[in-house]
Amino acid sequence: MKQISRRRFVARVSSAGMVLLAGSKRVRAQGHEKLTIGLSPFINQATIFLANELGYFSKMGLDIDMKIFMDGALVVAPMLSGELQIGIMTPNAGFFNSLSRGGPLRAFLCNGQGRRGRAVTALVIRSDHYDAGIKTLADLARMKGKIAAVGAAGSINQYGLGSALKLAGLDPVRDVQWQTSVPQPDIVKQLGQKQVDVAEITYHLAYLAQKEGFCRILWSRDEILPDSQAAMHTVRDDILQEKRDTVVKYAMACIQAGRVFNQVAGDPEKHADMLKLIVKSIFPRDEALLKAVAPHWEWIAEDGMPNVTSIMAEQDFWADTFKTVETKVPQQRVVELSIAKEAVQRLSVERPFG
Repeated sequence: MKQISRRRFVARVSSAGMVLLAGSKRVRAQGHEKLTIGLSPFINQATIFLANELGYFSKMGLDIDMKIFMDGALVVAPMLSGELQIGIMTPNAGFFNSLSRGGPLRAFLCNGQGRRGRAVTALVIRSDHYDAGIKTLADLARMKGKIAAVGAAGSINQYGLGSALKLAGLDPVRDVQWQTSVPQPDIVKQLGQKQVDVAEITYHLAYLAQKEGFCRILWSRDEILPDSQAAMHTVRDDILQEKRDTVVKYAMACIQAGRVFNQVAGDPEKHADMLKLIVKSIFPRDEALLKAVAPHWEWIAEDGMPNVTSIMAEQDFWADTFKTVETKVPQQRVVELSIAKEAVQRLSVERPFG
């Protein structure tokens, strides 16, 4: 294994994990139907950037104002206040708590599922633990009392790691010490310095950390939670009511871009031109790294449908296991499925993208 200096590796990890400060990117279109979108520059959200670069929004007559946030959690507040009309969120504890408190929004479109071989997060174990024999799900029970690291409490990463610990027979609340406030690139450094024991992080960071001998990838999230919903487009209730057709057109553009995204993730070498378009707008801006971890970019449902069973199971996890969701909300309050259905139907009939 080729070794690089710690300073050089840390710089690469930091670059691979860095995120944009809040900003705005205008999508110029001839139409006058406007939507303001909140998103983050991560690989599963490349569908939205692709829809822009390929002119799909413009063809649907949409004028999209994309506001870029340094973390997906920061999308919640401006969605609730009305600053944003559509936002990319994960089915985390905060999302469900917002709904239970009357938050005027709901999910309507898939933006990433952990289909087999596609999940964009991975569970990793420190290398010395792996060498000591922790290699199977049952072996994970030996993590009792150890430090489990994720970037944020209530995140999709904590859901993945917590579910794995639960399957191994541990109580994910009491049997490990959770570290939930350190950014993922720093978790990689902590693994190398033996400061944490097990973690769930973005796949490309896990790949880099394993390459340097800091940890070993045990499973990607799809192996623990098949087809789990990791991210989704959410829309404010008032926009859904007042601009339903506009939201459908937005969904049509994103579904078409998602189909392209899936093809590129499956074989980025074959779609080099599309890879360059993706790399323009996301981090890491590293074609070689994205090729190396492909197809672990996430899967975008080609019918646009969120995995409702997974989303509701995540609410149960946060409410019943971690007790961080106080009041559960019914499915019809969480997900609106008619938008994706209509968008797919119109795509097949109208064929706006050829």
